[in-house]
Amino acid sequence: MWIDRKRALPVAERQGQGSDLLLGVWAGFAGFLLLMALLLSSVCAIAAEPAGLLVSAQGTVEVWRDRRWQPVQAGDALAVGEMVRTGEDSRAAILLSRGIQLKLAPNSQVELKSLQPSDSSDSGVLSTIGQTVQNLLRLLRGEAWVRSDQSLEMQTLSATATIRGTEFDLVVGPGNDARLMVLSGLVEFHNPQGSVQVAANEQATAQLGQAPRKTVLLNPIDAVQWSLYYPNLMGEEGKPARDPQSSRYWTQAAQTALLQGQIPQAQQDLERALALNPRDAVVYSLRSDIALVQNRKTEALMAAEQAVAVDPASSAGYLSLSLARQAEFDLDGALTAARQATERDPGNVRALVQEGSLLFGMGQLKAAIKVAKQAQRQAPDDAMVNTLWGFLELAHMRTDQAQVAFRAAVAQDSTLGLPHLGLGLSLFRQNRTEAALLELRQAALLEPLVSLYNSYLGKGFYEVKDDRRAKKYLELAKQLDPRDPTPWLYDAIRLQSINQPGEALDNVQRSIDLNDNRAVYRSKLLLDDDLATREASQAGIYANLGFEQVAQEEATQSLSYDPTNYSAHRFLSDSYAGRPDYEIAQVSELLQAQLLQPVNINPLQPSLLATNLNILARTGLTQMAFNEYMSLFERDQTQLYASGVGGNNGTWGDEVVVSGLSGPFSYSLGQFHYQTDGFRPNSDFQHDLYDVFVQAVVTPELNVQVEYRHRETDEGYLPLNFDGGSRSGWRDSLNQDVGRIGVRYSPSLQNTLIASVIYADRDYPFSFASSGKRFDFLNQTNGWQSELQWLYKGDAFNVITGIGSYHDEYSLLYHQDELSASPTDHDNVYSYANIQLAGGVIGTLGGSYDAYDSQYFSLNQFNPKIGLRWDITDYLTLRTAAYQVVKRDLLVNQTIEPTQIAGFNQLFDDINGTSSDNYGIALDVRFAGNVFAGLEWLSRDLKMPFGGGSGPFEFERYQVGLSRAYFNWLIDRNWSATLEYLYEDLDMQEGQYLRTTYPTRLDTRIVPLNIRYFNPGGFFAGVGVTYVYQDANFDATVNPRPSGNSDFVLLDATIGYRLPNRWGVIALEGRNLTNEHFQYQDYSFITASDTLDPLFLPDRTILGRFIINF
Repeated sequence: MWIDRKRALPVAERQGQGSDLLLGVWAGFAGFLLLMALLLSSVCAIAAEPAGLLVSAQGTVEVWRDRRWQPVQAGDALAVGEMVRTGEDSRAAILLSRGIQLKLAPNSQVELKSLQPSDSSDSGVLSTIGQTVQNLLRLLRGEAWVRSDQSLEMQTLSATATIRGTEFDLVVGPGNDARLMVLSGLVEFHNPQGSVQVAANEQATAQLGQAPRKTVLLNPIDAVQWSLYYPNLMGEEGKPARDPQSSRYWTQAAQTALLQGQIPQAQQDLERALALNPRDAVVYSLRSDIALVQNRKTEALMAAEQAVAVDPASSAGYLSLSLARQAEFDLDGALTAARQATERDPGNVRALVQEGSLLFGMGQLKAAIKVAKQAQRQAPDDAMVNTLWGFLELAHMRTDQAQVAFRAAVAQDSTLGLPHLGLGLSLFRQNRTEAALLELRQAALLEPLVSLYNSYLGKGFYEVKDDRRAKKYLELAKQLDPRDPTPWLYDAIRLQSINQPGEALDNVQRSIDLNDNRAVYRSKLLLDDDLATREASQAGIYANLGFEQVAQEEATQSLSYDPTNYSAHRFLSDSYAGRPDYEIAQVSELLQAQLLQPVNINPLQPSLLATNLNILARTGLTQMAFNEYMSLFERDQTQLYASGVGGNNGTWGDEVVVSGLSGPFSYSLGQFHYQTDGFRPNSDFQHDLYDVFVQAVVTPELNVQVEYRHRETDEGYLPLNFDGGSRSGWRDSLNQDVGRIGVRYSPSLQNTLIASVIYADRDYPFSFASSGKRFDFLNQTNGWQSELQWLYKGDAFNVITGIGSYHDEYSLLYHQDELSASPTDHDNVYSYANIQLAGGVIGTLGGSYDAYDSQYFSLNQFNPKIGLRWDITDYLTLRTAAYQVVKRDLLVNQTIEPTQIAGFNQLFDDINGTSSDNYGIALDVRFAGNVFAGLEWLSRDLKMPFGGGSGPFEFERYQVGLSRAYFNWLIDRNWSATLEYLYEDLDMQEGQYLRTTYPTRLDTRIVPLNIRYFNPGGFFAGVGVTYVYQDANFDATVNPRPSGNSDFVLLDATIGYRLPNRWGVIALEGRNLTNEHFQYQDYSFITASDTLDPLFLPDRTILGRFIINF
């Protein structure tokens, strides 16, 4: 209280002195009380700081709170200073702050003495790296299992266990004796009398007043069997058996013991049941379940097979057989066994859930829903039934309904990890990453031996950019199931993001080895399509190392097994990027990936959708795709990606893409700009590209997409000629608008229909000077291209059948006067079959029919196609192919017809209407120690249409030979080396037009050698030397240019840095650093576009690049 003395009455002043003193005392006392209240509230707040979450409670679980024992339930919070105890036949699972996992056995009691609280940067249960962590627990009695990557002390009266980053089991027995068993990591077990270091697979004991002693732990799994949760796969089988002389009495007792974690008791009960009835299939089924939970998959399969052998009518036996086969990734066998289980007992809810899960995971969504509804009718309150229903709701993008089902499952059975995993996925979908990660941690806590839960937890930590924990849980997943390729795939993506492509490649190759030598694109969890992971770029790993040829081999092999695999199409498209003669194949594979993909947040880069940009081919070190930075979970969010380039010769450019996902809709908005003054007069060009893409899920079977593109290009004369000649007055421009509609319909796992309709309107002004006079022309075209394709996927073969129709209207104007106008029509039909033959052989047999009609010629031709891929060994592959192709008119150089036969490209940028006969053979080898090598030869006989304007029409014939030898060596995890030999031989057989300007024979040999270095700290560098030899022969009778040859050596170098936390990359690239000026003839004169992206330029080029992920 404040007194204003200036306003106090004089008469009352003396009397007020005492009052002021009293008021001051009261004010001080009130301030003291307020301070104490604040201190007490702070203390209470600290004391009430949540220490963790009770994830699961079986039986009687109580907490010491408010000076008395109180019952608690799953989902309740626990505070520092509280004690938790379990009763007889009871267990508890607790997720403590900082992610410490704790399980209590029956008749156990633990005190949560001190735990560092979570903070806002900790994602709810994550720690802040680098801070001092003080976590203290006291085990008063019983047994506890702990997994922690934090500093932790666990006290007993006899000794204290001090750990950081380990998994152990601690028992306090009669007389307060303590026994420590370490499963992984290192623990210091100490008391005043002494100390021992206890490593993995070791144990130590301590008695009061005596130093700890260490011994070998013979069977770590046996030591913690009590902590594992065994789901009730048997369900309710009628009334409880009451006769101890019946085997059913003891199998029911064994099931009860399993649910309580009493594994030795359960095994004894099973022995008793078997003694009473040696042909009791339930005994072997439960033994199979025990082995499966303990991650002993071979034993589980053997026991399940015994179950169906002793009693072929046992539904339980076939259910266990299904689960065991699924664990071995034999999905067809698992589904067959599940159906046999439901046939023998239509009321077996567990078998119905298993059948529904398998059907869902194998893409038979409608059948899965039918089975799930049958299970719901029989057991609407069953946790496993609700878990399956939650995943089905998630597949329909009904996220809220899915969460209702998952939460119901958690409430019905708090011991199951799968509903927590489902909740985590649904929360990630809503972009609630903290809550999602908490659910994943609970799944891994409840079922710590399930490899997939740890894989997803590792992926979750990757998502929040906690690389240390991501690595830890992915490594744990690899150990738990060495045969599962999932954690190897996830870890490869993680390693690539932290600038370790060498180790990433090791992980990719390991995942391929574990997947029957096929590339892996998603997890092995049947109930999750893992769509986000399937969109992540694996091609970037190979490109960074310079192993593009290896990437193409992996992608084409994947497509020979499954042409509906959109991830493989995107993989192949990315691996083609930067190869000038593969542009049509690259953008066509991207179109097929778009049509087959589900809604996703994948950014669509305008620069990857366009051809003939004439940009200097990038090295793999700077070939940066935005999808390297994608989220590995489907999340409703918007992301922004930006890249830029700047260099000499007035070169600069940028690309910005905004992409997003919102429920059943996804979108991508992109812009690309690039301009340069060029290395010589009139070699400048500028591009502006825009793209808008929207995709929607109508039903799980039906997706539709709409895309709009706009392009503006202005350029001078760009081809490289052997005599160095340039057309100083030549200018080209392009103004193009493109609309596209795409549809995918998948009525079943075996059948997929895709359709694409493209409309394009193009203005193509061009001009040139001759004899001092300038001529300006305008080429106008508009047209449409429609295609429909049916893909059928069988067990040992697949078929791709399609039809296409192209029509455009062409007119040529000179000073507004129309000189010519003509339509072009091209219809085609095709069918390809990939057949898996014996001995690792895949044969491709197919054909196409083309009907081409233009102003100057018509063509109707059948084109046979045959290919063979033979995996002679796991490390040696032979490929061969023979096929005919008619180069189709394509509006934007894209088609949905297959781009390759047995790995040989069939979509080259030939002149429209060109007919070609192609013959190829290749050998690809993978040596031990990450060495890849191969030889490839392709011969092409071309029949190209020419003339018809100012001269007579004719077909010119060329023979082209393409040979390649490559040697890729991953020296160690930081270094890679690549050596290639490229030979291209062009020989004119017939023709009168091209010989007047271009060589009639052109031989080119290119030998690039590159060495690259990657530092785990983020820095990377590369140096390359390329030798080029070319021999050009001209027809002296009609061409005044002299024949000759040229050879030169180019030096290139790159240095860069990958920013932390996946923010992006910055790099500086130098090409032709010695500024070599050379003669070189490119092959653009036999292409439809008259240009090719240059492999090199006769001028020094310095470029700085960056990519930023917001």
